[in-house]
Amino acid sequence: MYIVNLYNVRWKQKYTQEEIIKATGLSKKTVSQLFSGKYYNYTLQTLETIAKFFNCKIHDILVEIADNA
Repeated sequence: MYIVNLYNVRWKQKYTQEEIIKATGLSKKTVSQLFSGKYYNYTLQTLETIAKFFNCKIHDILVEIADNA
């Protein structure tokens, strides 16, 4: 399973969630989920949008974790 890890990217660039919402057009709920560090079923479009905002590639914001199944 993969989760989105934006903490390193966010702290390096020092954007608030509100700034990201305004710049990307993503919903407050989506941005909050992105920063939660939990698994959510994101669309490719959402991942592309956030990667473009941070000027990185999608694989730079994804972290593989072991399934607890």
